[in-house]
Amino acid sequence: DLGVLRTTLLPGLLAALNRNLRRQHARVRLFETGLAFLQGESLLEVPRVAAVACGPALPEQWSLKSRPTDYFDIKGDVERLLALRGGGGEIRFDRLHAPWAHPGASASVFLDDQCLGWCGAVHPQVLQQLDISCEVFAFELDLQPLQQRAVQVARPYSRFPSIRRDLAIWLPEQTTYAEVRSCVLECAGELLQNLVVFDVYHDQKLKKGFKSLAIGLILQNISSTLTDDVADLLIRQVISNLESRLSAELRG
Repeated sequence: DLGVLRTTLLPGLLAALNRNLRRQHARVRLFETGLAFLQGESLLEVPRVAAVACGPALPEQWSLKSRPTDYFDIKGDVERLLALRGGGGEIRFDRLHAPWAHPGASASVFLDDQCLGWCGAVHPQVLQQLDISCEVFAFELDLQPLQQRAVQVARPYSRFPSIRRDLAIWLPEQTTYAEVRSCVLECAGELLQNLVVFDVYHDQKLKKGFKSLAIGLILQNISSTLTDDVADLLIRQVISNLESRLSAELRG
């Protein structure tokens, strides 16, 4: 079964995971670094890092209730791995359509406009063919961009207070957080110090085909005090941009 060059590290990891499951290991975490071979104008050898996970999200303990591993656990692993680069470039997660990945729980991983790989749930049909009965989450990334660590640059710390504005908006169900963040950044620019999502709400009876997203915008100016008038104007621009680009509606 090792007579051909592999184009992905995932099959080998799934086989190793399956062997562990058959030996009654309910919580499995495996990773590998190695070469994938891709056919372009010539045969390309691409160094990659990949991992698989299944079972409970945390080891058995008394202080926290057990829960299964989910998409956000593997996404968090990817984000921590990317954080080792020391910053530089925008990381985003876009929709992924691939035969080995679950279409509703997987994403392509981008650094600026460069696709680094993917993360998310392995497609149930793939798991069924391998006789794996539990959900499996995985990621696979090109290794070279992760090893290009950016030089840290100090930024001045603002002496002026920040302002927080919260928004609750209805969005079409398929709208991604990356699209929302892009709209906010277009208007807020350097004044936006942080953007947090603190609530996601669904009510198909009240708003079928939509979801409610509650976001907090932390605004701050480095060189002067940010006034309420400037912050309110910026928020109105953000709402207008969300409405025109994403068909958003302000939730009352």
